[in-house]
Amino acid sequence: MRFELQGVCKAYGDRRVLEDLDMVVPESGVHLLVGPSGCGKSTLVRLLMGLEAADSGRIFYKGRDMRDMNIKAFRRQNQVMFQNSLLSVNPYFKAFKIIAEPLVIAKWQKEKIRERVFELAELVQLKSELLESYPDRLSGGQLQRVVFARALALEPGFLVLDEPFSSLDEIMALKLLDLLLGIKERLGMGILMVTHRPHGFKSVAHTLTRL
Repeated sequence: MRFELQGVCKAYGDRRVLEDLDMVVPESGVHLLVGPSGCGKSTLVRLLMGLEAADSGRIFYKGRDMRDMNIKAFRRQNQVMFQNSLLSVNPYFKAFKIIAEPLVIAKWQKEKIRERVFELAELVQLKSELLESYPDRLSGGQLQRVVFARALALEPGFLVLDEPFSSLDEIMALKLLDLLLGIKERLGMGILMVTHRPHGFKSVAHTLTRL
């Protein structure tokens, strides 16, 4: 298993978001976590990714307590795409720099970064000329591809998607899903997809039922 939660609780002030949660996330494959808005899905994502700590209970990653993990090494292998792509990027960075961020942090050489960014753009079917665009000049689908490319930069073994289709129309959602699943097969990633409306789009729902 990739993750295991035992009796996890999380509250913000007097509001209990997660209470005594037990859960297992398998190592591979595509898995769908469904729940209504406000039920704590995004909080769960932040806990799984080590962005917040549980108030009580334990979270294990590949059998080891998350509290004992090297968080930098963990985040190289586990990436997340949050619900609002526009809020998850620096509006003053062009698409190239957004995708390159993890590589810069990992101290890749400049020429290797350039090669990798163009490789990632091709992988997510983003036209190379769009790499010089700022986020507000990109469509929702194009920006999703930029964020997706950034998440794939260091070849993680697992990807968490928090409401990946919420800002897209049905056609773009289906295109992104097909792209995602194709890359998943190519790279062998595990995926956890978090959503409040798996049947919001009939074509997307049909694809998800076949996973």
